[in-house]
Amino acid sequence: MIIYRIRNKSQLKNIIIPIFDKYPFFTDKQYDFVKFRTLLLNDVIYSDDLIKYNEPNIFINTVESIINGPYFSAWLIGYIEAESSFSIYKPINDNSFIASFEISQTNNNINIFAIKKYLKLSQNVRKDKTNNFRIKVSSVRSIENIIKFMKKAPIKLLGYKKLQYLLWLKKLRVIPRYYNKIDILSNY
Repeated sequence: MIIYRIRNKSQLKNIIIPIFDKYPFFTDKQYDFVKFRTLLLNDVIYSDDLIKYNEPNIFINTVESIINGPYFSAWLIGYIEAESSFSIYKPINDNSFIASFEISQTNNNINIFAIKKYLKLSQNVRKDKTNNFRIKVSSVRSIENIIKFMKKAPIKLLGYKKLQYLLWLKKLRVIPRYYNKIDILSNY
């Protein structure tokens, strides 16, 4: 694990705060940021001086406000890096392979519904007992929509997730269910 910490208050005030003021969170982390920002700008130093904080039970954004955010597609690439998987599996009673894409969020479904709408995914969002919301797709149409998004996204995947995506595309090129119906990228 690698952690990068900035503790210099001047740098936090003059560099970090302006970034998140310009590019607000789409998630409920925005509530945490507002609290952090308020405390930092009011020079609160001691824990005894902290204000009592209860995170509101309302979403800070709507599906439409998220999708219409000017940096949503770039944000989505970062979100895919952190919270998704590209996989290929073989069902027990079938000889062919199935491709899937899955993405999830814990304690907040609004982002998953925004991603579902933006990528035009038809599958349902599911919630598990740990309050994790996820959507897993394998239909030809949904896989095609993901490939189209990845092709036109303003930034590209990096590191391991890029490798995972490239291997996924390679496998898609040999699965008739997909290569017969989708223009699968030859490069990324």
